[in-house]
Amino acid sequence: MNPANLVAFVASLAVGTGVLFANTKRNLNRAFFLLTLNVAAWMASVMWLTDPANPDPVLWIRIASAFGALFPFLLWVIKDCAKGGEFGWSYVRRGWVWLAVAGIMIAICFSPFFIPPESTREHNLRGFGWSLFAVVNGAAYVILIVQAIYDVRTCKGIQKIELQALMFGGAAAGFVGLVLATLGPVFGMRMLSSALPMVITAFYGFTAWGITTQKVFDARDLFRSVLRASLSVGIVALIISAAVSVNPAVIPRAIVVLVCAILITIVFNLLSLRVLRDALLGVDMQAEAIRAAVIKAGRDEFDHDVLVKRFSAILEAWSRSECAYFLDRDKGAFTHRRVSLPLDSPAASELLRVSWATPESLQRQRDAGARHVLSGFMREHALGVMICARDDDGDVPFIVALKMRRDRAPFKWSEVKLLQEWVGMIANTLSRISLTQQARESEQLRTAGLLGASLAHEIRNPLVTLKTIAQSASTRFNDPEFRRLLIELVPAEIERIEGLVSGLMDLGRPQHPHFERVHMNEIVETSVKLVQPKALDEAVNLVCELAANPDEIFADRASIRQVILNLVMNAIQAVEGLASKREVHVKTRAGDGQVVLEISDNGAGMPAEVRKRLFQPFTTSNKTSGIGLGLAITADLVKLHHGQIDLVEGRQSGTTFRVTLPCQQPSY
Repeated sequence: MNPANLVAFVASLAVGTGVLFANTKRNLNRAFFLLTLNVAAWMASVMWLTDPANPDPVLWIRIASAFGALFPFLLWVIKDCAKGGEFGWSYVRRGWVWLAVAGIMIAICFSPFFIPPESTREHNLRGFGWSLFAVVNGAAYVILIVQAIYDVRTCKGIQKIELQALMFGGAAAGFVGLVLATLGPVFGMRMLSSALPMVITAFYGFTAWGITTQKVFDARDLFRSVLRASLSVGIVALIISAAVSVNPAVIPRAIVVLVCAILITIVFNLLSLRVLRDALLGVDMQAEAIRAAVIKAGRDEFDHDVLVKRFSAILEAWSRSECAYFLDRDKGAFTHRRVSLPLDSPAASELLRVSWATPESLQRQRDAGARHVLSGFMREHALGVMICARDDDGDVPFIVALKMRRDRAPFKWSEVKLLQEWVGMIANTLSRISLTQQARESEQLRTAGLLGASLAHEIRNPLVTLKTIAQSASTRFNDPEFRRLLIELVPAEIERIEGLVSGLMDLGRPQHPHFERVHMNEIVETSVKLVQPKALDEAVNLVCELAANPDEIFADRASIRQVILNLVMNAIQAVEGLASKREVHVKTRAGDGQVVLEISDNGAGMPAEVRKRLFQPFTTSNKTSGIGLGLAITADLVKLHHGQIDLVEGRQSGTTFRVTLPCQQPSY
């Protein structure tokens, strides 16, 4: 018995049984198992046929051919199941033409027209029926391929993918097998016939994997990969065969080995270059563009909600999907305004376990309870794919869910891998933005703390005025001059207190960027008023020159105020140790479509080692206070507004920071 045939027989049974148990309720899997039984019977016949101990090989040629005659009908059944047909006895009625042709071919196999009675093992004879069998079955496989091509054009979604796998796998296996079985005896090449079971098993396994694997592949890509791998193996085998046939007495073995190594290297390099060229001209170029868009969005934007909208738009455009949902983990559920997945639900547990899911991948697997619930959830919300975003600790802060594509095409495994990569990049970006926001709020609270004592002193002055007026009211209420002071001073002092308290509260309150048309001079003026008490406490002459005209910019008011306060507070701290006159100048001026803000001091200047890492976190020249986040946050906020911040070089003493902000709204 040929060991290769035995291996093919066992492999075919194992493949078919695995397909059935992958999902016993799926019609396509059942139909494939029926084909498996026929393939196993055919291979068993071939094994006994090729056994030298077989007393009647002609009979077993007829039996093996009879099983082979059923292949076209069974492949047609599988093709119909892939299109959504129900598996059952109805196929006998609906496929009567295919079944009738198979019956006629079986009858021919057992007739003298197939193999004449005088044919023996030593003298193989083939009759007219043999040629008719080959032509009819070959035509049947061609018809199946043509039908599959037509159905591929009319079907959508997973049906289209599975029909492609059947077309390139099942029908091709039958056609190649028929060619090998026919040409082997005709040309006297027993090697072709003996290789038939292994060839059929290879195509058979490829088809089974293509229509049952959890990872949905494009059959054309698989076919090209298999063809390229087969070509590589064939060329290498040819080179090695040629090397073995070389006479060592003519060419030394070392030279032969060296030449073989060079030729094999050249072959693989050529194939690798071809693969790389195909990738760069196809999907990988688009993937690189999406990757660049995600990186650019993370650099341009610092607001979480705005970033999520931009990321959603990028994924929607790439996937041709109607909507991309970001389900954030919050209060026991992954939630979006349109979709909510409870954290304790079986669907969430299953998704967190597998990390990703598509309706097609769930459909191909055994119908377990949690898997069934997740599949129902995705159908209910018309979702095409769900990807878990995992952080460094393995936790899932959010889930990305894309709705089904407009053309109902499934998300293939190559696309799922790209989505996983991009979701990982998005998760890192959103985590960085969250940490940046926390650092910004911490810096705001630090600034509020630094200004608190000075503002308390500043608030006390109007309170003293109000207290004096209140104490004098009982004795001077009828005095006209007192009433005039009461009317003028009280509202002004209350408004002054309200402005200081409001500014301090805004400074300590978490801010969410809100872009609008604002006047730079106004923001500078109110910010300087807020920090003026601190400057007076430190004996610093704070000079404000507002010369920008026009001064309107598109910005977030709170962020620009934070920039101004950070730079002015740094300037005040830079001159605290001076024994001479301490000065800080705040200036605005108009540029070419820009507004320029300059904040300078007459301190000792910036050390050279600090200049190199000026806008990096934890960089500070103040050894007694601060942790070096102020300028890094300031630079991020300026970048958020598509502006630029620079340290002005060439000054003899002191430090000057220049902030340039565009007047027009940035376009993405």
